[in-house]
Amino acid sequence: MTVNPEAITWDAVIVGTGMGGATLGYSLARGGRRVLFVERGLDLRSCDSDRLRGRFVEDHIGFRRLSHAEQEHEIALGGRSTDHVEDRSGGRVAAFSPYIGCGTGGSTALYGMVLERLFPVDFVGGAVAPGDGGSLRSASWPIEYEDLRPWYEAAEQLYRVRGGADPLRPGDAAKLLPAPGLTPESAAIVETLAARGVHPYRLHTACEEVRGCRSCQGHLCGSSCKNETVRVCLTPALEEHGACLLTECVALSLDADRTRVQRLACSWRGRRIDLRAKVFVLAAGALFTPALLIGSKSAFWPDGLANASGLVGRNLMRHAIDLYVLTRAPRLPADTLTKEVAFNDFYAGGSDKFGTVQSFGTATPLGYLRNRPGFNLWRLLGSVAPFVWSRYSRQPILGAIMEDLPYPENRVAPTAAIGATGRYRLSLQYRLRSADLVRRRRFRGALGRVLAPFRPMRVWGTTDRAALGHACGTCRFGADPDTSVLDPWNRAHGLSNLYVVDGSFFPTSGGVNPALTIGANALRVAHHLESSISWGSGSR
Repeated sequence: MTVNPEAITWDAVIVGTGMGGATLGYSLARGGRRVLFVERGLDLRSCDSDRLRGRFVEDHIGFRRLSHAEQEHEIALGGRSTDHVEDRSGGRVAAFSPYIGCGTGGSTALYGMVLERLFPVDFVGGAVAPGDGGSLRSASWPIEYEDLRPWYEAAEQLYRVRGGADPLRPGDAAKLLPAPGLTPESAAIVETLAARGVHPYRLHTACEEVRGCRSCQGHLCGSSCKNETVRVCLTPALEEHGACLLTECVALSLDADRTRVQRLACSWRGRRIDLRAKVFVLAAGALFTPALLIGSKSAFWPDGLANASGLVGRNLMRHAIDLYVLTRAPRLPADTLTKEVAFNDFYAGGSDKFGTVQSFGTATPLGYLRNRPGFNLWRLLGSVAPFVWSRYSRQPILGAIMEDLPYPENRVAPTAAIGATGRYRLSLQYRLRSADLVRRRRFRGALGRVLAPFRPMRVWGTTDRAALGHACGTCRFGADPDTSVLDPWNRAHGLSNLYVVDGSFFPTSGGVNPALTIGANALRVAHHLESSISWGSGSR
């Protein structure tokens, strides 16, 4: 950054460079707007992160010998958050760092590249079994599936999504790039599923699938095949369309009067700066965007900015996810594509609404498993651990993603002001209610019957606190300011120039990965801004 960021009134200042922020910023920059990205994490395009590409940060024998500060430095170089979250869901407080992205690209630097659309039924209020325990699921999305359809197509083309047609959703994959043929191992799984009346298809992924691609789920890509926001949006915005970027720049608070944000206060390079813009866009994620809003209190906004409804930070959703190791499926060779299969037969039918089932990949490395903090079964197993791990490490794994419901009591909030170092301290409360647990039992039962030939072994569920990659819902959008934080165009109710385009806006979680919907909606909002904002002479 060679210009003085405080000397310019930007067209748009965008906090966050993940799927929402980078996609919207790229669209505006391409349209000639003066865009400034604010990223509190590291610039992961630097050579410092190169040695961590293609592997988990913890997957080396010396990791546990590093000091706590050295471990956190490595984790940050690997594109992950080192923030402090206190889980207050149970009877005692449990602290952890969420396994989400922090740095250029946000969580797309780590994601498994699955980009799937929500279903039309997800946009309809009350489309779930009765007895939902008082959730706000009955509130529908303020837009319809058809409103988002062209933006789904645009996002799929932008991120070069490949995949096959879902037999249960004919026509929705017509413009996807062709995917390579299934590996023999995946083809055998598809054949068995089809024989049992299931409708499998080629999973939709934003992957160039170069030779030797290992999917790189959970860590930085080492093969230049992951279509994440840095390569697709952020770098082109900076190098081709004149956008600017501040990394290691911490958004501290937003200063607003009754109707408009005046400035964003940040800590950058050890000093405070105040950024001015015509439009401010928050895309820091469903945990940190509400934390920034709640921390931006003033006489005009005593409960936090945009929080007249009291819903900022509430209705946290994260999906109920189970993993199934297919112990009797064909064993996967090393360096074989492992994210190829999906089916939606249990997404919505009858009185139940569950979610998707898709390839998760293969087991994470033993080194990573052993080096995780806290109580660790893999360390307790000692010399037996390598034998146990090797027995299942090359077996295919399916992930079952079930929609969880939005309850106001499930929430995230800051526990302290954001420091100049950029470290967030948050508290989190989240638990599945009785309706969720009943649906999960039904979902598990149905999957157990379908997957029986593979002798599935369920190995992990929603009990993993750190797995918050699908967090959403904490600044829901809607038409009624009393029951939502944002309007249908993702503008904060009562504020003319503040928008939120990360997963916070979801009124419901649906039953698929949220990334594509975030990207598609960001393109929709960018188009709206272009057509509705009077940018004036400040634009390029």
